[in-house]
Amino acid sequence: MKTEMLIGLGHDRIMYLGMEYIERGYITSDEYENLYEYLYKPYEKMGGNGSAKRIMNEVNKLPIHKSQYEEEQNHEHE
Repeated sequence: MKTEMLIGLGHDRIMYLGMEYIERGYITSDEYENLYEYLYKPYEKMGGNGSAKRIMNEVNKLPIHKSQYEEEQNHEHE
């Protein structure tokens, strides 16, 4: 039961965030790490697949922009 709920919550977040990034047209490196490493990989390991996998495939096609944190770090070193 708990596993099903976790898969459902992971699916919901992956779908929500993935669609936001797809509509925006890009993803930052920090957003990608969060989505892929901390949501999608555990979701997939627990047996989740289907529409979230399709969304992740579309997210993987997006250009990756530097995060605001990376931008600030680069300006500090100039």
